[in-house]
Amino acid sequence: MGALYLIRHGQASYGEVDYDRLSTKGHEQARAVGHWLAKAKLDRLYAGPLKRQQQTVTIARETSGVATEIDTLLELAEYPAFEMLQHMVPRLVAEDEKFAALTSAPTPRLLDDAFHTILARWSRDEWTVNGVERVGEFVQRVRTGLDRVLRAAGSGARIACVTSAGPIGVAVGLAFGIPDERMVRTSIVIRNASITEFRFRSQNFDWQPDQLSLVTFNLTSHLPEALDTAR
Repeated sequence: MGALYLIRHGQASYGEVDYDRLSTKGHEQARAVGHWLAKAKLDRLYAGPLKRQQQTVTIARETSGVATEIDTLLELAEYPAFEMLQHMVPRLVAEDEKFAALTSAPTPRLLDDAFHTILARWSRDEWTVNGVERVGEFVQRVRTGLDRVLRAAGSGARIACVTSAGPIGVAVGLAFGIPDERMVRTSIVIRNASITEFRFRSQNFDWQPDQLSLVTFNLTSHLPEALDTAR
């Protein structure tokens, strides 16, 4: 059987205008991933297209000293969080007075509550916006990308993909056959620079229950305690 490692990117610049880049701690986490990478004996290395994903995989590879080429896979991008917030916050404010302060005096706690409320409604396909990827489309996109990776793998291949929490949640969901909403819910607990390992049958892969097995989830033992962060 082959091994598939899904790695969440390092900590992004939460709360800053340019969120999609690693924070100082995110750089340190990427280097810690690199030390793991040096011992992983990978055959293929993939990363999503987002800046925080690309920075993580680049720093990790440089730290590891391995020569494995990085292949960018567009399907490994995160769900459209910013687009959701842009279009759905006005609706949230209009429908729930709890969130009225978002337009005048938003606090980090209120912003977090708003995001999780919107994410839950998006994941249940209750709130949709024309032009913004729906939850079913997101799940299918990630599945298509992972399918490409696994079908291209040789027998016993060891593969790593640097991606985001959402796609990792989808992969876990596909392994267990859970609904789209639960896939997104699973992604919420995935920590920065964590590693989730699957084993897969590399011949005639067809997404049957015995084709993909979860081995470890959300592993952070490669990170020093000070670098173990949720966001």
